[in-house]
Amino acid sequence: MESKRLEITESALKLFCQYGIKSISMDDIAREFGMSKKTLYQYVNDKNDLVESALNYAADKDMEIIAIFKNPDYSAIEQFFEFKKMMEPHIGQYQPTIMFDLKKYYPALLNEFKEKSKVFILDAYTSNIVQGKKEGLYKEDVKEAIIAKLLLAHHIFTFDDNNGLFTPDELRSMELFGEVFKYHFRGICTEYGLEQVDRIFCEKNEEQ
Repeated sequence: MESKRLEITESALKLFCQYGIKSISMDDIAREFGMSKKTLYQYVNDKNDLVESALNYAADKDMEIIAIFKNPDYSAIEQFFEFKKMMEPHIGQYQPTIMFDLKKYYPALLNEFKEKSKVFILDAYTSNIVQGKKEGLYKEDVKEAIIAKLLLAHHIFTFDDNNGLFTPDELRSMELFGEVFKYHFRGICTEYGLEQVDRIFCEKNEEQ
């Protein structure tokens, strides 16, 4: 039961991301799985239940990626490289339509999603900065509480399709991520840290 509900949730999320929420009906979901709508309702209560499940699933997957910034097996700078590598397959996954539909039809769910993500992201970035200072990669006078919020601001604004700051093509290019990283590292890294940035990103890019 739970595995089938998860499978339906994953598939629904892909459809929502591609076409928006409003344009996808429960008939579409049922058709995707080759089942009747009656059978579909054995796994989900209604469309609202499915949207909530899909959004929670998306949040969990985002947190799995962000959790790399709390992984002590990597240096603070290596964590950024691993984050970039993990994000690459997901660039362009979320179309502007899904955010529009969430804002219009599911504002409470969207706000809950944002708040949940914000707390986790701030904690992860703070952890990265604290670790980087201990490793001598980041400057000692860096205020982690402020820098973590500036990084979060990129999540909320820079990479938001709806603000018109960057074109859809720019937002779906890893070049933007790279430039944000450069900007960030130049501000907080020690000379040793910048040497490690050059080494890690150059060496690892060559290995791929």
